[in-house]
Amino acid sequence: MQKTSLTLAYCLKRENVLEPTDNSIINIYPKVSKNFFIIDGHSQLYQAYYAIIGLTTPSGQPINAVYGFTRMLRKIVKEDKPYYMAIAFDSKGPTFRHLEYAKYKEHRKPTPDDLASQIPLMFDLIRAYNIPIFAIKGFEADDIIGTISKKVSMENIECTIITTDKDMDQLVDKHIKVFNPRKKEIRDIDKIRNEMGIEPKNFIDVLALSGDSSDNIPGIPGIGLKTALNLIREWKSLDNVLSNIDRIKGKKKQENLLKYAELARLSMRLATINTEVPIDFRLESCRFTNFNNNKLNELFTAYGFNSFLADNHDSN
Repeated sequence: MQKTSLTLAYCLKRENVLEPTDNSIINIYPKVSKNFFIIDGHSQLYQAYYAIIGLTTPSGQPINAVYGFTRMLRKIVKEDKPYYMAIAFDSKGPTFRHLEYAKYKEHRKPTPDDLASQIPLMFDLIRAYNIPIFAIKGFEADDIIGTISKKVSMENIECTIITTDKDMDQLVDKHIKVFNPRKKEIRDIDKIRNEMGIEPKNFIDVLALSGDSSDNIPGIPGIGLKTALNLIREWKSLDNVLSNIDRIKGKKKQENLLKYAELARLSMRLATINTEVPIDFRLESCRFTNFNNNKLNELFTAYGFNSFLADNHDSN
């Protein structure tokens, strides 16, 4: 699915937010401990778009995706009281994965027009919430999330990735966890170890063998997720699997591993989230301290979000 994009690598800066007048800036709830929430922007916008049908603004502009995204964002703000926040989006054009494998994500459909028209409206809301947006040409949102989350983890700060993308499991460590809003599921290091029987970082090795149809990553023909998991549980890595093919049970499995070994290595490169994206990231620039309440009320009115107006974030 080709995603509507941003044209440049950038972080939307706080000075782009409407300057406060009177009481337009609302301080967020007192924070007890530092935590960092980073949202997979396109993933969550698409989820909202398909979950809510037919919602429009008073002027007739489709607004369903923005509404669902905002509802999710408000829930995080109210219930989790984030200390830091950021949102990552894909950018326009091919990534390094497309350059290596032309068929990468080739089956994705173009962004629906009624979703594309909502993205600028969504950005206006994010700006009013004073949350920085990150996007870099040549990289996916996954890579930006991977880079930022690992930087945050190195600071010993708890980081929660908000996404429905299972690929993010590879990023989980003692400070990083993944929350899937659709399933209402938190995946931390213990859950992945107990459920899969592997270390989170080795989920890349699993995808290298099984492939990933959602991204058109080929993997090894005849090896599905269950078989791939069993192989990595036993051999710990793709390299070990390919070095011990003669010891793996099943003649057909051996034949395919031998024949498609390079395809597995390619698949591993495609499935690996880049955690060293050249990004201008400063932790304190993501501090979630205040937002522009007047601007939010203005946007909620224009978008017809009356329930949000009645229950706007107010610390009083």
